[in-house]
Amino acid sequence: MEDTQQQSPEHDLKLCAECQKLDLDACFKTSTNFFQRVSGSSQLLSDNLHKTLNGTFFYNDAIPIHKFGSRLAEHTDCPMCLFFQSLRIQPHEHKHHKLLAFRSSHSWLFRADRLQNIAEEVEDLKTFKDSVLMAVVPDIQEIPLNGYVYNWLDCDVPRTGGICLSQIESDDGNDKVLLSARELDTKFDIDQVRFWLHLCQQSHGSACRQRASQEPVKKGFRLIDCTQHPPIVKEQEWGVPYASLSYVWGDGATEGEAWPKTVVDAMEVTRSLGLQHLWVDRCCIDQTNAEERSYVISRMTSIYEGAEFTIIATAGEDAHHGLPGVGSTPRIPQPKIRLKSGNTLLSLLRDPRQDILESKYYTRGWTYQESVLSNRRIVFTDSQVYWECNCMATHESISMTLFHKYTSDQTEQHTVMEDFMLSGIFKSGSHGGSSREGDNSIISDDKAYRLDYGFPTHQEITIGDQLRGLDEHIREFSRRKLSFERDALLAFKGIVGLYAPIPQLCVYLGIPTWKGDILGAAGGFQLSFALSASSWYHRAGPTHHMFVSESCRRNTNLPSWTWAGWTGTVTWRAPPDAEHAAYLRDLVLAPSASLIWAAEISLNRPDRRRPTQLMGSRSARAVADESATLLEVKDPFVLNSWDREATSEKADWDEKWYRVGRRLSCIGMSVAMTGEEWTRLHASGEVISVLMFAGRYVHVEHGTARFLTLRRVQSVPERWERIGTLYLILPFLGKCQNVAGMFGKLPAKKEKWTVVIQ
Repeated sequence: MEDTQQQSPEHDLKLCAECQKLDLDACFKTSTNFFQRVSGSSQLLSDNLHKTLNGTFFYNDAIPIHKFGSRLAEHTDCPMCLFFQSLRIQPHEHKHHKLLAFRSSHSWLFRADRLQNIAEEVEDLKTFKDSVLMAVVPDIQEIPLNGYVYNWLDCDVPRTGGICLSQIESDDGNDKVLLSARELDTKFDIDQVRFWLHLCQQSHGSACRQRASQEPVKKGFRLIDCTQHPPIVKEQEWGVPYASLSYVWGDGATEGEAWPKTVVDAMEVTRSLGLQHLWVDRCCIDQTNAEERSYVISRMTSIYEGAEFTIIATAGEDAHHGLPGVGSTPRIPQPKIRLKSGNTLLSLLRDPRQDILESKYYTRGWTYQESVLSNRRIVFTDSQVYWECNCMATHESISMTLFHKYTSDQTEQHTVMEDFMLSGIFKSGSHGGSSREGDNSIISDDKAYRLDYGFPTHQEITIGDQLRGLDEHIREFSRRKLSFERDALLAFKGIVGLYAPIPQLCVYLGIPTWKGDILGAAGGFQLSFALSASSWYHRAGPTHHMFVSESCRRNTNLPSWTWAGWTGTVTWRAPPDAEHAAYLRDLVLAPSASLIWAAEISLNRPDRRRPTQLMGSRSARAVADESATLLEVKDPFVLNSWDREATSEKADWDEKWYRVGRRLSCIGMSVAMTGEEWTRLHASGEVISVLMFAGRYVHVEHGTARFLTLRRVQSVPERWERIGTLYLILPFLGKCQNVAGMFGKLPAKKEKWTVVIQ
């Protein structure tokens, strides 16, 4: 972002003729008075959507302040134009822009409908006045002057930053405002971070001291003593208070450096926040002791959960970059300009969540579990500090009251941030899910980042939330990069540890399974394994398609039937509205048996000497060491109809729907392949699809059949490897009296042999 910081007052600057006409003090005052006058009035309800002739949806409840025309797209020496130029949304798509004023309660930082409902009930909120937030948005001819596209406030303004007025003396006297900007220094505000830490420690109770793993680190637990010069790394007893650091090491640029700049800056932050010790993986793990290294890595859940807080470095490409605002590491200046009155126009800056999502840090595999497992996170971006714990999210450039509400679990009462305030991005075991979504909800689309509001309290988190959270973690982790792809499950082990308190939930080589009863009967491990192993497929984008082919690379050290055996982005959702976690949740919670079937599956070691047939919890215990990597399907049902017939059904996201065996089909391939090739290879026998799971949905009469698509392993012809999935929609299963009736709807034939999948 261009540095438009100005220290001189407006009258000392050489403003262009148009900017000289702008009285922004008056504009803010007039807008504030207007919004407060109509507060609660139907005159400005944001749910009044309008539509242009070309189909663009927009709101028209903003206040127009100024039309820039095209001058922000041109070269200028005007400091005020430069200020506004740096804060344009969609600058490359549009030449003409305008300045609009909004109520801050309608910004991305608040869920306006919840805020309005709570404001009527919470006395303290009534003392707060809605403030004004301005933004530079495209001036589109088809949209009225006070209008703006429906998602700009939630999606585009956070990427550039809104504009607030910082006043020398407030017109409102002692009145409190909902949101304002904070003027930042070149150094990070340690007092503000201390305040957040103190608030969390005093108010959030055990929610921000969660321990999925109660196992101590019994050996190799070394910490940096940050009070020594030079620093000393020394083995410590488990239980000593410490901070941890999560960062990107880089590509060897700092190999010869004893104390990289990021580590040095993290030690300064640790000392400033009152701690003596810091844990840093490269410094505290003995890299020469393979056994100890393996042990400590297996205790990552304990280490990151046990830290008082985790310092997260998202700025830069490696450990040499440092933490912006600490020591000599510079930060990107905050755009601001002083007005004649002495008041200051301040940018809220990009929402730091956007900086984090676009950072190299957010692309790395190992850092994923580090950030998720931490209870308190102090994140350094290029321009500011972001705080996220398990009950609260906020950042340095905004000034607002962190409204909390009381909640309680079985042992204590504590507070959590109100659910009208924007939540965080480092999702815990529930991945942001809560009973607010509804116990029977289905989320049918994948999004890289969802705007969540509030934090789920302990009593809100359900089994369904946990199952969905695990699926979401797998998808998000599968997008990350690892220096060594063989480390996929090792780098995900800490996430698996989050679910240790749920004894029935088991993750076998990356596949979510349920060891408890399903549909009121034993055999949950078999049913859930069959469903889960055949429900994931590769799809990089969020958009549904009925035929997906991704060219993914095999990680041959892991089985092909697990997502960890491939490099590529995974999804657990299939069109039109199938969600693996929702179906598994319904099966787990349903009180009685339903129409359901799973293949006869065994897990076996590579030497094939100890097959374990999957049934209930006993078989889950028998394969707990995860050494059984061969998947054997006895007497399989094999697809016997593979012609893809075009159908009249279609949707906006995919106009080409096909039936296989007269059933609507969704095909997901992990190798490059066309639909025609899919049919031809099935016809030739080079590829087969084996039925793993079939069943009726719990709440509707339709059902599903899930197949694994396999090809022969060239080096071992008697074995197969998974290269994709086939999902068929089975209509009107309510008419079927038994499993045999359901199989009458399936294009599959039972064979008398055993398929071995490696």
